[in-house]
Amino acid sequence: MHRLSAALFFLSATASLAQSATVSGSKPDASAVILRSIPAGTDCPIGFRANRQSTAQILSANNADKNSPALGLHLILDHPAAPAIESIEVTVYGVSPKGRILPTDFQAADPNTRDTVSKSFLLQRSANDKTLSNADVWMHHVGALRWVDLNEIRYTDGTNWRPSSSAKCRAVPSDVILVGQR
Repeated sequence: MHRLSAALFFLSATASLAQSATVSGSKPDASAVILRSIPAGTDCPIGFRANRQSTAQILSANNADKNSPALGLHLILDHPAAPAIESIEVTVYGVSPKGRILPTDFQAADPNTRDTVSKSFLLQRSANDKTLSNADVWMHHVGALRWVDLNEIRYTDGTNWRPSSSAKCRAVPSDVILVGQR
């Protein structure tokens, strides 16, 4: 009972601070939550983003290594101009499930790749869609998904785009997974 009353006290104190009046002459903050903005790839001919997704899974301790959970990304392609996108080739990078420690200073472009695993996917538009605007990719036997590189875009007019050797078209997913959302 003591823990419950302490929790309610801290909750009410937090709520009162959140509702405190603004300084006269200043505007109230319109956003309650600020999420870090992931910069878009500057070398991409299209808007390219990735959101994490997952499915509910139950694993028992004795077979967790045999049936590792699948991790997924929902890829969003923003290309309002013609020609439409026929297909894309992407490579998804993650960390090995064997290394359970992720360094705090790990960067998506970190050259240390000893624990990095990758898998390439060819994603095509459906026959009834005019363009490829989003797609889902799933990987097994991976500890965490870190980034996605766009390797090639094939357009419906027969042309294609590939990144240059120095430029990368990369999407780094946010660490937020929305429940019930894509």
